Amino acid sequence: MGIRVVVLGSGSAGNATCVEGGGARVLLDAGFSCRELSGRLRAVGIEPHRLDAVLVTHEHADHVRGAALFSRTHKVPLYCTAATYRAAGLDRAEPHGHGAHVHHAVEPLTPFHLGGIEVTAFRVPHDAVDTVGYALECEGTRFGYATDLGHDPEPVRRALADCDLLMLESNHDADMLRTGPYPMVVKERVRGRHGHLDNDTAAALLGDVATDRTCRVILAHLSRTNNRPELALGAARREFDRRGRRAPRLHAADQWTPSPWYEA
Repeated sequence: MGIRVVVLGSGSAGNATCVEGGGARVLLDAGFSCRELSGRLRAVGIEPHRLDAVLVTHEHADHVRGAALFSRTHKVPLYCTAATYRAAGLDRAEPHGHGAHVHHAVEPLTPFHLGGIEVTAFRVPHDAVDTVGYALECEGTRFGYATDLGHDPEPVRRALADCDLLMLESNHDADMLRTGPYPMVVKERVRGRHGHLDNDTAAALLGDVATDRTCRVILAHLSRTNNRPELALGAARREFDRRGRRAPRLHAADQWTPSPWYEA
């Protein structure tokens, strides 16, 4: 087995995804409370203290809410860039009797290993101090993870290209956002170049980076107000149809219920 993935939850109320491979278990983002993270992990068969690392993408609460307490409680080291560590206040977090958490600074485009998994962070355009996505590779299987980005520059495309498994933001339907209830300033932020990908832009990016090797795609961070799973999935399917290509297996991540385990 190379890599398998389970989405514990994805959306503005919290994001966390667990990856297994090469004898290691890694949590990507920790956007729920420590208690909620622990419960969702146990629901998919993982004891929290069995994790080898928590990888954080950026400092927004829906990605880092439970990181510090989870790390201290279960003795799982945190990995993120130095700027994210400071911006999230992780350098100031109080131990609360559990002992200090351990932090390892991540340098984008500098690979490191967690067990048999090679991890490479890459910068993505989002309105946080130093947002990254992650590419994980194990035993020939490659998984790309990018859940908050406003557009798709060439370095992001290179990082996500030719993956077996992909997890990519498909945040909003452009028409639903335009006519929806958000204040104009929030609408502008969401659809800006450092905001979030709409369904059609995400679909076009998938069409560019997915290859015959790409067997499964998880669409993530769907807005509860400005999107629907069927719209995100439909946009992706139409894009592959337009290109005359067979679509990979497509899934929409849920905010409230963990997914099945996905393998390449």
